[in-house]
Amino acid sequence: MTHEKAIQTEYKGYLFRSRLEARWAVFFDALGIEWEYEPEGLVLSDRSYYLPDFYIPKFHCYFEVKRKGIRGTEEGNEAIRKISDGEYTDSWAGIICFGDPMDDDLHIYCQETDDGGGGSYDDPVTIGLHPDTKEPYLFAYEDRRDRSFFPFFGEDMPYIPMVTQEYGEYDYSDFVGRRVQKARKLARQARFEYGETPKVRGKR
Repeated sequence: MTHEKAIQTEYKGYLFRSRLEARWAVFFDALGIEWEYEPEGLVLSDRSYYLPDFYIPKFHCYFEVKRKGIRGTEEGNEAIRKISDGEYTDSWAGIICFGDPMDDDLHIYCQETDDGGGGSYDDPVTIGLHPDTKEPYLFAYEDRRDRSFFPFFGEDMPYIPMVTQEYGEYDYSDFVGRRVQKARKLARQARFEYGETPKVRGKR
């Protein structure tokens, strides 16, 4: 089995460890989502150290980017173990993605509450725009239950802007419209050779 070598890529003054990471930064910019690249290291429950790729302030989530081809492998499972550690220790929320934004293979690990209580939560999600506010939002498209989401339980716990299908009120196409599809395409087609910087409309 051959391993794809990551290519360091410069974008907006940041030197990303891979072109895949840079493509996610392009996607975030296209949707006006603020991001921080490798902002801080975390100590996991086994006392090892972990440096996630991004922190997304709007979502209150750390964000890990991995190649599509490692899903289901030992390497992929180890990445999931690290990004999900905050869920099991009730200390922070994380999202892992396999592939680029167009692959849309994301999974969130956080805390949730509903009328019956609360606890740990993990499910597939997508990044889109809320159909009412047009603000960037997370959509748990396989979950029909109505609930609220947080990175941890405690005083002043921030709300993660994420909704479920809520018993049929929303569906995938409500959140992933033309603007999101365009942002995904822009990220996949972005060229970084010879110092090129993709032209992205959006605020950062």
